[in-house]
Amino acid sequence: MKNDDVLFCHKAVVNHKSQTMAYQLLHPEDALYQDEKTFFSSLFVDVNLNELTQQKVIFFIGSVDQLTKLPELNGLRVTIFIDCSTLDQNKYMDSLSEARLDGYQFGLINPHPEDYDSDFINLFSYVLYDLDLVSLETVLASSQHPAIALKNIWIHKIEQAQDFDILKQSLPDAFFSGTFIRKMTRVKGKRVIAYKDILIELLNHLNNHQTSPRLLADCIERDPTLTYRIIKLTHTARYHSQFNVSNAQRAVEIIGVRDLVKWVGLVMLSSVPGKPDCLFSMAVSRACFCHNISAALFPKLEGGFLVGLFSYLPSFYDEDLATLLKELPLDTNITKALLEYQGNLGGVLRMVEAYESGRWEKIPFEQLATKNISKEALKNLYIDSLTMAKEMAQV
Repeated sequence: MKNDDVLFCHKAVVNHKSQTMAYQLLHPEDALYQDEKTFFSSLFVDVNLNELTQQKVIFFIGSVDQLTKLPELNGLRVTIFIDCSTLDQNKYMDSLSEARLDGYQFGLINPHPEDYDSDFINLFSYVLYDLDLVSLETVLASSQHPAIALKNIWIHKIEQAQDFDILKQSLPDAFFSGTFIRKMTRVKGKRVIAYKDILIELLNHLNNHQTSPRLLADCIERDPTLTYRIIKLTHTARYHSQFNVSNAQRAVEIIGVRDLVKWVGLVMLSSVPGKPDCLFSMAVSRACFCHNISAALFPKLEGGFLVGLFSYLPSFYDEDLATLLKELPLDTNITKALLEYQGNLGGVLRMVEAYESGRWEKIPFEQLATKNISKEALKNLYIDSLTMAKEMAQV
């Protein structure tokens, strides 16, 4: 298997407080069956996984055939989840034991404890329940089995917020993942509303070509925290400011109007209380990925970042996207991309969402190749977006 076939993306796994505890790495399923050793080696060597996963545990749903082909961990903390229901347990005892000595941890997928010998099940530190395949009631009952209760439990593909509420009360020490992280919950707080009002005013100024840095600065200065963060931004490597910026107007002149809208949007979303800590980073990562792909495919096209960022608005506010966008005087191309996936920006958003969810078959690789974007290049754009998002979140 060639290096450029090694596509991957990651998803957050949280605890009962919605704090990110691990990352699941997704990969094209056929990658595991062509040459598992090449896949793992490329992933571990070519990518700084410790940096991209913020030194958290890495969860990987894999194949039992990988046990004899695992690369050195080099400080990574990796747990591989395997479906062992049809395996010859005695055949793999030695391979599992040796890999554990090398630092790997293992998890069983949707286990029936009575199907396993005690010596075999003791080799597994984790258990994964996939709610696409087992019911919530089964998870709650099975997790109480003496052979399971003391293990680390990960419940995957939780779709509903109410299911998460039930699970975290019954299994407070478990790990959780799924689309429930993005479900809408009611937002409260005057600061959130104030930032939205400032963003709307800035967008109106952006649409008015007669605007000035002074008018934009007046918008920013309505909130002291926003003013501080915008001025602080001018001192980052992104803008290479060599001046001692002390007021919002000078900061606006350095940053530029379009970037200003982007940063106010970021501040607005980061101010929303009561959200999982991973949600903001997910939104920024998507925004950066949309920007990177848009810049590679359509260098003169603007709006990629905002399309990615604002696609997450329903996850932050208690309203659907169409209602939220009515309040924002956005460019028509951005609105159509968000609501209908129309235009070049809509195509970029659709591609990014497919990549993030590991739906590799939905990505038009042949069309990308005509633009000189290989699988390797697409993977690198994704990695760059994660790095960019991490830097932006620290401002």
